[in-house]
Amino acid sequence: MERILSNLEEKGKKIAPAFVFVDPYGFKVPGDLVRRLLAAGRVEVFVNIIWRELDMAMALARHQSDGGMVETLNLVFGGERWREIGGLSFDVRADRAVDLLRELYGARWVTSMRMLGDNKVTRYVLAHFTNHEAGRDLMKDCMWAACPDGGFYARRSDNPNQTLLIEVEPNLGPLDDWLVQQLQAGAIRWSALSQRVRNELWRRAHLSQLIRKRRSEGTIVASKFTGRFSEKADPLLALLR
Repeated sequence: MERILSNLEEKGKKIAPAFVFVDPYGFKVPGDLVRRLLAAGRVEVFVNIIWRELDMAMALARHQSDGGMVETLNLVFGGERWREIGGLSFDVRADRAVDLLRELYGARWVTSMRMLGDNKVTRYVLAHFTNHEAGRDLMKDCMWAACPDGGFYARRSDNPNQTLLIEVEPNLGPLDDWLVQQLQAGAIRWSALSQRVRNELWRRAHLSQLIRKRRSEGTIVASKFTGRFSEKADPLLALLR
């Protein structure tokens, strides 16, 4: 891959649209290589982050100044910003590490899901990095289909007696609060809300569900549209004062 990218960069060319699955043996994936890959065209990258081992490596190297694991982590994170992750809780460390990688890779969005081990602790983090709106939306749809409660946790599937971690319906309470907060700032078009929710974990379908529910309850009013009430009609939405 290094040779291919170097050849393309020398010739000023881009690669064809690609979805690249990076599943390393361990976690030693050069961050700069993934950054160059995302910049090489309409490329999206799906990375299996071996979080438990990566977290252990950071814990061991945190009090070292150079050599060994420090060099490896600098390669993965493109520098020593991994040291900022110390002192946080386990799950928060995972979130912060993924966001550091997003910044290094130059990705506009990262959508991730955690895979739990037998001890119910995060073992791997599956992370999708993209700069394309359609890629972000599609990956959110896929992950909500896998974890419909919105927890973005999955367990091993080889134990028929394991307890399911999902509910039939997602908890949209936080999204409802987000919607009210957006509308409290003033009336806004449905299309603008759809653009904003792309940066959140919820799907456009979830947003549509809440907008319709609140309009039927009379807590949201719609104006400046023709035809059927829908996102396509793009009404101006406002809270009922």
